[in-house]
Amino acid sequence: MSRPAGVYEYAVREQLVARFRNLLHGFWLVPGAVAAAVAGSALVLVEIDDAGGDKGVGFFPGDAEAARVVLSVVAASLITVAGLAFSITIVTLQLVSSQFTPRALRSLLGDRTNQVVAGMFVGIFGYCLLVLRSVRQEFVPSLAVSVAIALGLVGLALLLLFIHHVGQTIKVDDICGRVAGETLNAADRLYPEPFGEPEPAPVVLSGPAAHVYADRAGWVRAVGLDRLAERSPGAESVEVLVVPGDFVTPARPVAAVRPPEAATPQASVAFEISRERDLEQDVGFGIRQLVDIAVRALSPSVNDPTTAVTCVGYLGAVLERLAGKRTPETDRRAGAGVLVRAPGPPFERLLDEAFLEIGRHGQDDPRVVCAALEALERVGAVAAAVGASDRVLSVGRVAGELAAPALARARTDRERADLEVRAARVRALLA
Repeated sequence: MSRPAGVYEYAVREQLVARFRNLLHGFWLVPGAVAAAVAGSALVLVEIDDAGGDKGVGFFPGDAEAARVVLSVVAASLITVAGLAFSITIVTLQLVSSQFTPRALRSLLGDRTNQVVAGMFVGIFGYCLLVLRSVRQEFVPSLAVSVAIALGLVGLALLLLFIHHVGQTIKVDDICGRVAGETLNAADRLYPEPFGEPEPAPVVLSGPAAHVYADRAGWVRAVGLDRLAERSPGAESVEVLVVPGDFVTPARPVAAVRPPEAATPQASVAFEISRERDLEQDVGFGIRQLVDIAVRALSPSVNDPTTAVTCVGYLGAVLERLAGKRTPETDRRAGAGVLVRAPGPPFERLLDEAFLEIGRHGQDDPRVVCAALEALERVGAVAAAVGASDRVLSVGRVAGELAAPALARARTDRERADLEVRAARVRALLA
């Protein structure tokens, strides 16, 4: 069924915003902007030199031939360095994808240090070429050549910075810490908290509803609740049927609008659907990355339980933050008075995703299971402190599912005793 022209206008605008955000996390927009700024400064400096006469206004004492040699050397050196930097970047991405998780690549590609350094290398090369074309026998842009020499030295310093930075960013502790930090930031602004005014009393939704369907298959990256309300004119209520992080297809309804006649095709573009997930509204994506790294570390090909323990520690920190937070109200009023019901990801679902898969793959390693039980104890203690008894019960359930198979596979009495002690501490929270 064809959609009205207005729907395409909305869709194009939403896709442009998503594309711009993707560009910020890619190796194109920021490096390109830096390169253009550095190379473009050559035109300005050459104009300043031109206003100063045949020798320009700089401190370069050489003639036109010397200027050409200097610019050629700097340009050739920096384009070689740029090639080296890009090669290191590709190898780093391949290493992270194969050793840790391919879902961490977005964070690495969006690293501002790598983006700026790459842009500077290309920009210095372009700067030298633009200055080189202005050098004539009767005119030497001394200021521009002097700046080219300085930029060449800056490029060497940036190469050292780049190698050091890449060496730091591929350390598993750094990757886990960066993912955990981004996830904790996402946990501080849980969806759908920023939207509208919470409804003080529970509302029962009844009556027929018209469904809004996804316009393409992919991951729900974000839900624009304000746009959803605006594009359902005359609606009394809009019920969102998915949460950020769900995978949808055109056959899956993403919202229900009441009364049915208020539903419009424009509402579908309030759902940002992409080929990959994002942490903007999806705290579960950060949890998934840490779990993937831990599971990969527990695989026979890697066999690195220490990395798994590190991931479990960060997962415990994330779940502690979530356990201590009040669940955002599901029912909210938009500016136009439309009731929007937008459930966020349930705590129990995030808890299961964080620990059960690691427990399944690490049940033969008591150290990993003990670390998970310690993390669950802390999560349960935080939940108990805020009076969230349902969350405490969920923690106890997960702890039992982790401890039972690990106890059955324990090889020594010491291992069994350690597991029993930690499991007992979690059970004590349920008393």
